[in-house]
Amino acid sequence: MAVAARSGDSDFHRQLHDALGNTDALLQRECLQLTADDIRCELYRSASASDPLVIFFPGLSAYVELYAGMLASLAEEGFNVVGVDPPGHGYSGGTAGSYLPEDIQRITSQLLDVLEDEFSGPKVAFGHSVGGMLAVAAAEHDPRIEAVICQTLLVTEVPPDWWHFWGWQWIRASSQWLPQWQVPLDSVLDFRQLISGHPAEDLLQRDPLLIMAYPLRTLAGLFSHRTGVMRQAYPFRLLVIQGDADTVLSLSYAQRVVEQAVHPIEVITVSGQGHMLPLQSPLKLTGIVGKWLRKAL
Repeated sequence: MAVAARSGDSDFHRQLHDALGNTDALLQRECLQLTADDIRCELYRSASASDPLVIFFPGLSAYVELYAGMLASLAEEGFNVVGVDPPGHGYSGGTAGSYLPEDIQRITSQLLDVLEDEFSGPKVAFGHSVGGMLAVAAAEHDPRIEAVICQTLLVTEVPPDWWHFWGWQWIRASSQWLPQWQVPLDSVLDFRQLISGHPAEDLLQRDPLLIMAYPLRTLAGLFSHRTGVMRQAYPFRLLVIQGDADTVLSLSYAQRVVEQAVHPIEVITVSGQGHMLPLQSPLKLTGIVGKWLRKAL
């Protein structure tokens, strides 16, 4: 692990982080590089290295720096937090938008290998949106992870509707012939609608670091991934935090996943909140996360 250059200090990104409320939080981070894969990580320390270590994964299009306010407030709650930019996202190396869940599993284990001597507390995986799927995949792969938190959880065994089911079938089939063909993000997720009304809305739409198109290979990998918790129980605790106003993955969808899963899943419903809870109400989210982790670990 090497020290990475700081970032987010261009005029544009200073304006963006002011609008996101991240400016003070970014002063608390340490920027690190997992050199084996050129993976960028951002570390927020708590008061003690023996506090739990939370590994965070962002959602589609996004990168860790955007979540600075949430990650810093979670560190203030008594958790060491390290956010990971997946390959081809944010400040990590790789082809834009190109990775598979298996890559995240391998990178997470490498990261734990590097950090576990310094951070002796329990290990936690935490993800937003698609990052929730990745957090579960990491925990299924590495038994050192004792708890998983998903701010919404998508599992391909339970399609939200027929539109998703047939869309995933098309993506899987097409990726066999055109794996690098670029699919606009808005064909699978209306990011602009999700950030509508946020003070940073206009700036986010112009952020050059956001991934606005994905190779078919990446989408096929995500939407073909089979989640182990649907078939078996694991030693880790699993929480889904679900906004009742989420228009991407609804509360009723979360309930269907819980009913069909073999592994026990706890659900905390957040009234009046949608899919972008980490950006819209970061302090509310970290309060929920911190309270649950203190009981679960």
